[in-house]
Amino acid sequence: MAPRTRSKSGSKTDDSVPSVAGLTARNAHVPSAHVGGGVSVGVGAKLKHAAKKRSLFQYKRVYFYTLVAVMVPFIAADWVPAVGNIKNFKAYVGISGTQVAVLLAVLAATAVTFGTAGGSVYLRFAYNCFIKPFLKKKTDGLDSSEHQNRLEAFYEGLLRGRSTMLKLCAAQLAQFYPCPLAKLENLSPTHSVLPSPPISPSLLASNDKRYAWIDIGGGTGANIEMMNTFFPIRNFDKVYLVDITPSLCKIAEERFKRLGWTNVSVICMDASKFTIPKEDGEDLEIALMTMSYSLSMIEAFYPIVDGLVNVLSPTGIFGVVDFYVSSKRSSDPTRQLSWLSRWFWSIWFDADNIYLHPCRRDYLEHKFKTVKTLNGKNRGMFPGTAIPYYIWIGAQHGAELESIDEKIDENDSIAEEEETARNAALATVPKLPHVSSDHVHGQGLRWRQPFDPALIPRFSTYIYAFAWEDPRTDLEFLDLTPDDRMMIITSGGCNALEYACKVGPARIHCVDLNPCQNNMLELKLAGISSLQYADFWRFVLDTHFSPYLSPYAYHFWKETAGFKNLFKTGCSGLAIRIFQFVAKARGLAGAVERMCNADTIEEQWNVWEKEIRPHFLSKWLIMLLNNDRFLWGALGVPPAQMQMLLEEGSAYDYVVNTFDPIIKQSHLRDDNYFYYVCLMLKYTPQNAPSYLTEEGFNALQQNPSRLDAFRIHTRTIVEVLKDEVADGELTRVILMDHLDWFSQEDADEEITAVARKTAKGGRAYWRSAGKYPWYNSLFEERGFKVSPCQIRDENQRYIDRCTASFWMGEKI
Repeated sequence: MAPRTRSKSGSKTDDSVPSVAGLTARNAHVPSAHVGGGVSVGVGAKLKHAAKKRSLFQYKRVYFYTLVAVMVPFIAADWVPAVGNIKNFKAYVGISGTQVAVLLAVLAATAVTFGTAGGSVYLRFAYNCFIKPFLKKKTDGLDSSEHQNRLEAFYEGLLRGRSTMLKLCAAQLAQFYPCPLAKLENLSPTHSVLPSPPISPSLLASNDKRYAWIDIGGGTGANIEMMNTFFPIRNFDKVYLVDITPSLCKIAEERFKRLGWTNVSVICMDASKFTIPKEDGEDLEIALMTMSYSLSMIEAFYPIVDGLVNVLSPTGIFGVVDFYVSSKRSSDPTRQLSWLSRWFWSIWFDADNIYLHPCRRDYLEHKFKTVKTLNGKNRGMFPGTAIPYYIWIGAQHGAELESIDEKIDENDSIAEEEETARNAALATVPKLPHVSSDHVHGQGLRWRQPFDPALIPRFSTYIYAFAWEDPRTDLEFLDLTPDDRMMIITSGGCNALEYACKVGPARIHCVDLNPCQNNMLELKLAGISSLQYADFWRFVLDTHFSPYLSPYAYHFWKETAGFKNLFKTGCSGLAIRIFQFVAKARGLAGAVERMCNADTIEEQWNVWEKEIRPHFLSKWLIMLLNNDRFLWGALGVPPAQMQMLLEEGSAYDYVVNTFDPIIKQSHLRDDNYFYYVCLMLKYTPQNAPSYLTEEGFNALQQNPSRLDAFRIHTRTIVEVLKDEVADGELTRVILMDHLDWFSQEDADEEITAVARKTAKGGRAYWRSAGKYPWYNSLFEERGFKVSPCQIRDENQRYIDRCTASFWMGEKI
């Protein structure tokens, strides 16, 4: 009944477990800090800077009061006859005092708006967009010189997303074009400004292939220099910067001359006319192509995109970042814009010959497969505005991995039926331009199964960041083996990882209708797949995690990862924040820390009983438990489940019978990481899920089959069982407590589907807020032999830390 959640973040101490406390994209390259004996992440600290001279525009209060003092006499002129001089001024000017005051206020607001936060940039941008295009005579047709002038003016604006696009490209390239840094450093012990001398990796690896990068509309070469941080330029035999603007090309040439990068060529010409120079040979493999805010400036873009299709290598990557507007009805809800945004930004940019029609992006996705995509908003241009931009990473349509059918044993009927079910599932979801899991760049769909993106707007966040049900209790009764094929509700993903870590079942179907919950599991799987244990909780989303995340999961974490502590996020984070607030408000923070770090259970109980319990088990808690919105929004407890609880006693009795036995019978510091993490917002080396220990982490990472066993489904359990699971495939089904939420009709439908897909001798497990849940009889009617694993009573009130009963049904 209580919140189920687990999460990730943190850092490590000498012998510690990485904590799940502080993921933030802003600290992507900074190891998190640890606190005390546990592991926490402090990412909220601020650096102190030397005092700076205050700008004239920072004296806002002085200006405000001065403005008020000036406005008052004008307003008074309309109401106080004695102010004769103002009356004369009004008669001379022809407008009222109130109108003068309003005009002064508007002028003042304009001055403040454009005088602060880089207002000169705003003015230049507005001038180039709205005024400058009309000061010169327009040319007929396509004029390269005129286009050059527009480009130079536009480069003074603010362009977002270029760094992210390059990171994503680098992460994907690293899957096929690794850079042996150590060997390169040995070959070039001395180098100039940046450690990227023009040495090709093909010379080191005895590789007969030569790799190249084409940066179309590369301008001053800033992208290429920036890319060196993420994917050294020495990885390429040749890099071509193609741009139509001579002045920008000249700056780029000076940049690369300073850096000593002789493998970079700057070519000043129209991109539509560019071809690989003959002197560079015909054996170059184009591993990367990029366009940064250049596609929207090219009027005749169709032939350019068509030409790029024929140039890009099958394992190459194409990265684009640009402004955009969506179509009226987009199949991707993350890119949908309102009619006002579509209309306004199209007209705004069209005034400067920048074309944002959706057909440009649609044509890209038609000619290439989408690997990753991000739809963002540039909020730094004007106060209160957000200019839409997108980042798109694509690849060739071909380049598929070995066919799955070739890997299936002819005698493995389950595998064949599973593949048939998977193909059927693919036919039931909307066709989107994403790569498939059998594409060379389809690693991001290694676990996530296709789903209807219309679900995304229905869920803004996850309910649980870490699982609450104890997997150690499960393992006592599951009798799990490596041959088992199981289905489990995703929740925070922790229990599924525990089963994979401890046993490694052949298949683990993780099901959740909330896409955000599945995004959480994807994030943890990506961290295990891409990082070493010592770096596990560094939130390196773009450079490390991104190749392993599905497009929607990547978009979700890119948009929502600006938090300081993962435990405080999601719906269940509300309950944790409320407890933290009450503890501080009532001066209980010290008592909570003493209880959680007590050496003995007796000391722990003493602190609870005398200092915390009187405040915690009070009227305010009961009021919250009687609020349906709080129960669902913070604890994930729907009204139906709460009603089951109340049928067997009051809410107060349930809370007392839950928390008192926990404090009396389990040592929070060493043996109850569920409550410890909620109270202290961190794990300790001795008190953490198994997959967060070095041994458990290595068990998962060093046995790829354990990670390959995961299948993540964003659908209802009934839909997954019907379309994606073969009859008799499952040997273990874990339903947690969610049947408490259902009506009899819905519960019967799901239990019937479970019975059909469970093999003879297979088992289903469920928990409940009630001691004897009403749906036990439905399992019996569908061919299960039902028996209790644990039931809360006077002799045993401490059951799984939250539930009142734990049941098993064996298929007969």
